[in-house]
Amino acid sequence: MRYYHCEKYPIEFVLSENLDKCFASHNHVGHYVISVVMQGTAEVYLESRKLACHEGDVFIVPPYMVHSVCLKRNARLLSMCIGTAFVTETDFETAEGIIRELLEGAAEQGIFGKEQKEILLASLRTVCQSQNKGGNKWNADIKLLADQITSHPEYELPIETLAAEIFVSKYYFIRKFKRSVGMTPHRFCIQNRIRKAQRLLGAEKAVGRVAVEMGFYDQSHFDKEFQKIVGISPSEYLTSKRTLPQSL
Repeated sequence: MRYYHCEKYPIEFVLSENLDKCFASHNHVGHYVISVVMQGTAEVYLESRKLACHEGDVFIVPPYMVHSVCLKRNARLLSMCIGTAFVTETDFETAEGIIRELLEGAAEQGIFGKEQKEILLASLRTVCQSQNKGGNKWNADIKLLADQITSHPEYELPIETLAAEIFVSKYYFIRKFKRSVGMTPHRFCIQNRIRKAQRLLGAEKAVGRVAVEMGFYDQSHFDKEFQKIVGISPSEYLTSKRTLPQSL
């Protein structure tokens, strides 16, 4: 896997290839993902829908949509991740101009071809239009607690404490949370710890230090969860990151 990020805007390209791996069910809290199959086949589960995506096919994952992806050894998948705030706070013409420049720069570097550039650019309009239609209709209490976990995933928040905040039993809370968010509070917390760990690693913090800051038992536990969610180890993630040029 290779990661190409823009330092000025919350936009990143991820190229997944030669993996032969299934990414377990997860969601992305803070960004939209537009993925295009460059080669082979990707088996994609978007909530209850199963898709067999072939070369040239594209699928879009909005924030909080639970999904999983299985890639065979010969598959190549290109994903463009765009921060939710960028989509909601930037007018379409400005967003399109910024992303067009990034796509053209990435294509010139040989990260992907012109065909993928056009597919991703065309899909941007779909993302910008969809964000105005509203997302998950969550219970306000669950949304509040999910935001609390997302903001500080490294903190230990016992299930009993979270359940008490909305005056329900812990068992009812777990069922209600999973029904709304798509996973248990524990898995949601682990997932967000790993996402925050990615940001800290990007800030050049040492792997061992990040593992401790994110509340993992030890580096081995951190490595295992990181690879389960990201697809590669923390050290491989560090060596795979590249910066995209951006002039706008």
